[in-house]
Amino acid sequence: MVNNPAFSGHFGAPNSLFDFLVKIMNLRFNFLALCSTLFLIFALGGCTDTPGTGGGNSNGGSDGCPEGQQFDEELEECVASDNGSSNANGSNNQTPNQSTNTAPNSNEPDPSELDPWGDEGNDGIPNKYDNCPFHYNPDQTDTSGDGVGDVCDNCPNHANPDQAASPDNPTDDRGIIMGDVCVPGNVYVDTETDTMGDGVPDIMDICPEHYNPPLEVGCNCPDSDPYCTECLCQCPDNVYPCDGCEQLDSTGDGVGDACDNCPDHFNPNQVAAEGNPTDDRGIVMGNACVPEPNENVPICGLQDTEFEQIDPNIYISLDLSGSMGQLTDSGKTRMEEAIDGMDLIAEELHDEIRFGLGTYPHPTQGQCTISHILDVGTYTINELQNTWKDYAPIGFTPMWASINDIYVNNRLSDFSDPFDDQRVKAVLLITDGIANCSSSVGDGVPENNVVNAISNLYDNGVLTFVVGFNIDDDSLQAYADAGGTNDYYLADEAGELANAMREVADLLVDCSYSLDPVPENEDQIWVSVDGQYLDVNDYSYDSGENLLSLSDSACSEVRSIDAESLELEIKMGCASQCEPEEPAGLCDLWYETCGEEICDPCEPEVCDGTDNNCSGVVDDYCLDCSLYMEPCESTEDCCEPFVCNEDGLCDRECYPLGAPCRSSEDCCDQCDATGGEVGECITG
Repeated sequence: MVNNPAFSGHFGAPNSLFDFLVKIMNLRFNFLALCSTLFLIFALGGCTDTPGTGGGNSNGGSDGCPEGQQFDEELEECVASDNGSSNANGSNNQTPNQSTNTAPNSNEPDPSELDPWGDEGNDGIPNKYDNCPFHYNPDQTDTSGDGVGDVCDNCPNHANPDQAASPDNPTDDRGIIMGDVCVPGNVYVDTETDTMGDGVPDIMDICPEHYNPPLEVGCNCPDSDPYCTECLCQCPDNVYPCDGCEQLDSTGDGVGDACDNCPDHFNPNQVAAEGNPTDDRGIVMGNACVPEPNENVPICGLQDTEFEQIDPNIYISLDLSGSMGQLTDSGKTRMEEAIDGMDLIAEELHDEIRFGLGTYPHPTQGQCTISHILDVGTYTINELQNTWKDYAPIGFTPMWASINDIYVNNRLSDFSDPFDDQRVKAVLLITDGIANCSSSVGDGVPENNVVNAISNLYDNGVLTFVVGFNIDDDSLQAYADAGGTNDYYLADEAGELANAMREVADLLVDCSYSLDPVPENEDQIWVSVDGQYLDVNDYSYDSGENLLSLSDSACSEVRSIDAESLELEIKMGCASQCEPEEPAGLCDLWYETCGEEICDPCEPEVCDGTDNNCSGVVDDYCLDCSLYMEPCESTEDCCEPFVCNEDGLCDRECYPLGAPCRSSEDCCDQCDATGGEVGECITG
């Protein structure tokens, strides 16, 4: 059946008289227009001065307007047509430059509500197959292959099937609001939503579901930061936070204190097992700070063994100068008191410290000589006490030469020791006077040269502890400062010297343990001593060295327990399976997955095999089916409503009777169109 010219054009071909009347009523014609239209239908005549008469339209325009005009529903009058003139069979032969390029995001009707076999665009392509149903595009060109035709695609050169476009995006030269993926310099973030009203937009908030305003009261940005406005920091290259806009994050793990399940521990993964206790804020505590693992924590490493103490290397530089022969209040000489104190040190610490020894001057040569007596190592009590038992005061105080010898000859290292790199190294300088004996370095002032020599040791990781034996002088503080120990010790007799050595030992003796297997998650390590779990603050783990170390107090507790009865257990939790979460707004300025930054900054999603918008999904919204004339193996491979044809290409089904067409190849039977004009499918 050939279209009736009176029923084509603006309305499309109606299926019945009733359908046509409904369309007329929906257009809210005035009374005269309705009168003339009804008269046109029933009497083939009408009110000639109102829309609906046909006016000067020799082809009988379907909307009752003169040729070259169409009826505007809002204005309720005939206006200049954008669709061109009707042809002899009543169809509109539009060309792309004659169409109205309405933006696909400008409140168009929903394409799914259209008659699937109608032709809204008057281009011969049924609505169900048309990639721009509201536009004239018979060639169906789709440069980006995203299923949206170029004529209506808001980013025709970028694959963006979701056609996402922010309302304030500019329009292109067709008048279409540009999509997010092709707006030059588009900042793809929601910088306004502030769910908690704390002055920081959710997209920048380290605790978006908790009220945690920036540290500075009133959210005022400093005058020195020109990129900061209130609490929304506009920084170069999306650097955040700006000065003055920081929220409290004591551990620097990227989770604010207001919502951190372990605010005193670095735990960006925030792993918390079911059954963990809640803190005083009602937040379930993370595994990194619970005192012991509960039954829901999977354990992948367990060690039940004696704890290992890694003893420090301490090199004693002992003053044998002549002044050590002076008497003390006890009636003994300084030298005798010093030897008694050294004997106490040997008795108490021989199995906790690896000692080395040097003297200034040399025990027998005197003057400005020095000696190296013992390499650092493990010695018995007798070996140590027999080394210094016969020392007597002799010569001057060549302190610089002794310290310099330790530095130059690396006296604190034992290259045969497998733990040498892990041991703490320190010098214990015992003196009863001011450095003398000239040197050939620096400014020649012995005291200054001693400071320089001690600084050299400190720069190489060696601490220097200073004991003033029967002397208190400002030079001792200079030595301690240079050695990184902040203060010096005073001792007048043997017991005080031994006490000073014990304090040094407590500072240096470290309880450390090499873990095997290596922990899968350093946030999930628990240590128990004799069945009691230590507080998580009493130990730390160095992943680089794979060493777990106890605090000073915990180490002292362990050392006080008999090694044979000590029961020490280390439990190590399995690696946590951290799942990425969706960003809070359109797209985060940066997006962290399990503590690892994977995208900075995020951009609108484009179908290019990359997670552009940092959602954790690659090419979300992108098509996973084949479009028109794309390869297929079965109809399941094709996007609806296309089917897989015998040539292995996604194709349209044949059009039924009454459907728009341009050639008989489109129809299940024949098409009445000629010369590429739009017609309809008819029977042969």
